[in-house]
Amino acid sequence: MTQTPRHFLVTATPPTTNGDLHVGHLSGPYLGADVFSRAQRMLGHTVLYASGGDDHQTYVVTTAQRLGLDPVELAARCNRDIAGTLELAGIDIDAFTSPDDGYRDEVREFFAGLYRAGRLVTRTWTFPYCAQTGRCLLEAFATGYCPECLAGTCGAICENCGHPNDVGSLLFAASTGAERSVTEPREVEILVLPLEEYREQFTEFYRRRRATMRPHVLRFVEEMLSRPLPDFPVTYPADWGIPVGIDGFDGQVINVWAEMLPGLVHMAESARLSRSPQTPTGVWTRDSGFELVQFLGYDNTFYFSFAHLGLILAHGGLVEPTAIVTNEFYHLDGSKFSTSRRHLIWARDLVGKYGPDTVRFHLALGNPEHQPSNFSEDEFLRSVRTRLHEPLHTLATALAPHAGRQVSARPETEALLERYRDRMRRAYTLETFSLRLAAETSANLLALLAARAADDPGLAVAGLRAFAAQAAPVMPGLAAVIEARYAAAAPGTVPQLADLLPVTV
Repeated sequence: MTQTPRHFLVTATPPTTNGDLHVGHLSGPYLGADVFSRAQRMLGHTVLYASGGDDHQTYVVTTAQRLGLDPVELAARCNRDIAGTLELAGIDIDAFTSPDDGYRDEVREFFAGLYRAGRLVTRTWTFPYCAQTGRCLLEAFATGYCPECLAGTCGAICENCGHPNDVGSLLFAASTGAERSVTEPREVEILVLPLEEYREQFTEFYRRRRATMRPHVLRFVEEMLSRPLPDFPVTYPADWGIPVGIDGFDGQVINVWAEMLPGLVHMAESARLSRSPQTPTGVWTRDSGFELVQFLGYDNTFYFSFAHLGLILAHGGLVEPTAIVTNEFYHLDGSKFSTSRRHLIWARDLVGKYGPDTVRFHLALGNPEHQPSNFSEDEFLRSVRTRLHEPLHTLATALAPHAGRQVSARPETEALLERYRDRMRRAYTLETFSLRLAAETSANLLALLAARAADDPGLAVAGLRAFAAQAAPVMPGLAAVIEARYAAAAPGTVPQLADLLPVTV
């Protein structure tokens, strides 16, 4: 069946540049967006995939302070590390940028335009001020307990339930890094986006987009819409970030989570220049023909589902997201990955030890798409050994006596493989996208081929090539090696298939 070509603009949440990527990070939006992008190109669609370093997060400041580093130097180093890790893991991203003067100018002008249009309004906000740190309590500068789920959290958002907070609602708020958390209230005039004014548009948007939103996102949206929506702070009093540049708001910077929306627009244009310079500028504009698909961890849902969508609605000329694809937390040995607690496995270390395709296969097979998943190195080794390496070794051994010869497939072989292809198309299609389904279905095919290889070499030969074609978005390196072996063999003959994987586990 011929599909109408589609144009996708794919984003993965810009990572905070206070460290390299750990395995929990890699298992989330970066791998998901990469597999989706590769799959859409395989299906004949156009894709631009963009992300970049999130340098202006206050977590960069608190981490640099803890490590005794300059935050600018820390962010620059982490940008390099993250870009390198993505490359090692086979993440084929079209643009991974870091903020420069052009980026900052575009972000400032975006909000200046909203201000001139009357879309941003002034509110008096009370911030606790800590004299010891010289900071207002906000974002990473504040700690406390979530007023929604009661979990310990920092300011702005709860990583556990995803609900927003502010220093007024954060329970038992304290100043990060202060020995004595003594604060005094300071009233500050800031700019906000009044989300409640867009309630009807939010409601209609999610009614139309239910089919391409994950269930947890829809549940979160329903929770948020069950009560008045909060004002979203666009500026706040701090010295780390992009200065507002609007009269009357001296000493304030643009909220980093507000900055991210025009920042992603900038990154998308960099992706266009890299992948498809012949495509007209303005890929994020409403009439560009691109569908926006955004990959993110569930803890960022509020920003993408309300704050960013609200900014898009306020602007009026930008494309709205077609899909918000979230992932849940990936735990390590039963506990959440944590850079600050050093409870982690660095992604570059795991990929360097076992190879990118092996790591990608396992992270897809147990991906935390709809509920938290757990990583342990023992389970990793077991799953890749039994579900990937051993079946491939069995296939190579069974087909070795037939190398260079022709084998014929049985009449029912093509129907079987078409079922596999059809299920993989379902795994890759936007409305039913699933890393788990793609990896599980491909692993099942390998098991079937390995079990039948001795009796039906024709099925094994045809099936392995179908596997290489369809599993390529998940395991691009392995797929390329298999295809190269087939290409090197004489037409219609069995290729040499020994040593397909460079690393044995």
